[in-house]
Amino acid sequence: MKSETKNAFIFAIILTLLTLLLVSFPILNYLSVSLRLSQVNQEVQIRSYAKEIETAIQGISPLQKTFLFPRSIIFKSALLDANNHIVFSLIEEPIPTFSDEFVKNDTSLFYKYPLPSNALHVKFLVVQKEISHSQVIFDILVIIGVVLIGMLIFSYLLLKLLLKPYIETSTRMNLFFTDVMHELKTPLGIMQLNIEGLVKKYKDKRLSRTLAALSTLSTLYDDLEYLIKNKTITYTVEVLDFSTFLEDRIAYFEALSSSKEITILSDIEPEHSVRINRIELQRIIDNNLTNAIKYSPPQTTIEVHLSEKETGLCFGVKDQGVGIKEVDKIFERHYRGDIYKGGFGIGLSIVKSICDKYGIVVEVRSEEKKGSEFNYWFKKEEKEEKISS
Repeated sequence: MKSETKNAFIFAIILTLLTLLLVSFPILNYLSVSLRLSQVNQEVQIRSYAKEIETAIQGISPLQKTFLFPRSIIFKSALLDANNHIVFSLIEEPIPTFSDEFVKNDTSLFYKYPLPSNALHVKFLVVQKEISHSQVIFDILVIIGVVLIGMLIFSYLLLKLLLKPYIETSTRMNLFFTDVMHELKTPLGIMQLNIEGLVKKYKDKRLSRTLAALSTLSTLYDDLEYLIKNKTITYTVEVLDFSTFLEDRIAYFEALSSSKEITILSDIEPEHSVRINRIELQRIIDNNLTNAIKYSPPQTTIEVHLSEKETGLCFGVKDQGVGIKEVDKIFERHYRGDIYKGGFGIGLSIVKSICDKYGIVVEVRSEEKKGSEFNYWFKKEEKEEKISS
């Protein structure tokens, strides 16, 4: 459920960003027009202020001895004579040369206004105003914010609505598979224990074949259980005694190999350890042994080895089976080298995902009608660490 919600949120963000890209062109046009309108509006304000100063200057009487020049916190102004020399100025920065009535630099807008004859004997009025587009920028940010938030909410709700049937179906399927896997585990274990007892007592080949089939079914069950639980639980990593663990797994598959009169020859160096989860190491070993037995003809030999090399710890399985036609495809989900041998083609896909997780290097050599060899290179583990067997 959390995964579907997270995916819906990610899709909503992507859709929102795509929408922002689509509306970016009209927003940029709006920004350009708004900046131009802002400048026009500021030009109107400057003209209006210049008119106010002109009115004040024209209001000076011939007998008036002093004149209090108008001041503003928004506008700064200066008076020039006919030769453009400064007579009086409140402008703190240099006055630019005018080629038009308005001149703009990086920070300010200047306006040069010709004055009629007046008591101050000045010819021009220059008004300066700092350029400010803060309101335009604020409006654009508000528009972008409203579009983003609105689109994000709309996309999220829409995708949640569209994904609701899938989420409900997925939830039901997960619950179903979890219940089925739980219910299968107990009878499988009981059947295996009872048939193992019967095989020891009666030495019947039919019982041995039944036990072998149960071993295959148990491996398939473990693969399915791993697939179901892999994304919902965290597998704890520990330091395992690889040598002992491998010997135990080979012993487990003796019934399956014996049913086909296949001999498993093992060459396992003692006291080698590896840092990995127990279940995931079992998936690697079991899938390789199961495949080797499944695809090998009767009365052949399977070689299993575990040895330490300079580059790491090598676990390998070599069989005398049918070989593999498409080596590059064997780790793909649902790929089966021989459709008549059964299975779902998920075992080696699981193995590859585990190897990728732990950085285990896989080497495959195969020749049709002669057999295959799988080698897995594990990182070395210090011997003095505490080891679980």
